[in-house]
Amino acid sequence: MTLHFTELSPNEYNNFENQHPLGTYTQSIAQYKLLIQRGHKPRLLGVKNDGLVVAAALVMTESTRFGSAFLFDRGPLLDFNDTNLLVFFVREARQFAKKLGILYIQWDPNVTYAKTDNKGNLIETPNDMFLKLMSQRGFEHQPFEFGMSTTGSPTWEYVKDLSHLSDSKSISKSYGKNVQYYLKKNQQFGIKLRELAREDLPEFKLLTQKTADRLQYHDKNLSFYEMVYDTYADDATFIFAELNFETYIAEENQKIIILNQKLDKLQIKIDKYPTQDKFKRQYNEFDDQKQHHIKRVEKATQQMQAAGKSLVVVAGALFIQQPQEMTYLYSGTYEAYKDYYGPYQIQDKLIQRAVANGIKNYNFYGISGRFDGSDGVLGFKTAFDGEARQLVGSFVLPVQPIKYKIYRLLKKITGRQ
Repeated sequence: MTLHFTELSPNEYNNFENQHPLGTYTQSIAQYKLLIQRGHKPRLLGVKNDGLVVAAALVMTESTRFGSAFLFDRGPLLDFNDTNLLVFFVREARQFAKKLGILYIQWDPNVTYAKTDNKGNLIETPNDMFLKLMSQRGFEHQPFEFGMSTTGSPTWEYVKDLSHLSDSKSISKSYGKNVQYYLKKNQQFGIKLRELAREDLPEFKLLTQKTADRLQYHDKNLSFYEMVYDTYADDATFIFAELNFETYIAEENQKIIILNQKLDKLQIKIDKYPTQDKFKRQYNEFDDQKQHHIKRVEKATQQMQAAGKSLVVVAGALFIQQPQEMTYLYSGTYEAYKDYYGPYQIQDKLIQRAVANGIKNYNFYGISGRFDGSDGVLGFKTAFDGEARQLVGSFVLPVQPIKYKIYRLLKKITGRQ
């Protein structure tokens, strides 16, 4: 066995990442191209064994006051159980970084530390062995983090295993009862899904910005979404859930007409057989249905007047597809139209697509890691019935130990850690 550390060509890297079990969009060749577009200078590092790539990583350089850092976002991609390969990669990556004057290396491996159910209860033993393994290689494990972030990969995420699903029926049955109910409501409302063209992205940005303002978090800018659209191409799906008020109101009015006909027939029976309570019960049931439809028409009419148009966006989202997983990345919902349950139909659409494309993992992405009711998105994601995943977190390997200690000390003094 002859191991060789090298920088890989984009084609070499792409072929390896696409088939690696730890592959993810943050380690993809599309992400490499996106980082270049955004003015970064990423590198594609790898290890070859007799010419065959056996380990790789997309590495981004980040500047600090005392020097630069090599960041491995969900990387590297290698078999951590292969001790020889791991030792070789760590040693060579450190030497490579040292030649470039790098201060430290940070790994955030795409490796699970713990899995929990929807209530936060552990469903398997925490992966403390991995933390020990990294410590043996000279890495310092950073404290586990909780909470949401739009500036980096989350340390907690919610995932759904699709490997046992094969068709629409099995997919639907795998959801919680609420999701099944909301999807039936989507059909009644006539919600339609539309995948966006590039010229639709300003409208997508408007939706995500409105949502960010309401929930008080930082949204990406329009140029970012445009770069994702251009760089990820067919692997990026921007999608809207839309409602046509005129069509919806017309369908509701037709239902009212049909119910009126049934009520008229029942009224004749009630008049003819006044002692038959079953006709009265049926009449009340149909009348209740009629009142519901009338309320829907009134509400939709008011909303259409307020919107000043008949076709409105209810919700939208961005997804990234990888051979290993489908990732739900960014989204937005208009508060005025939340009762139309558009986000549920969008998720179902992409889960159906993932299953059809043979993708085994559906990643709802970030959650806070807190199960006390403070995480507003957790309830939405758990309704699709998956599991919470805590990653192993961040590991730092000093490349210039003395300088790194000074850097850490100054960060502590200034309160920046």
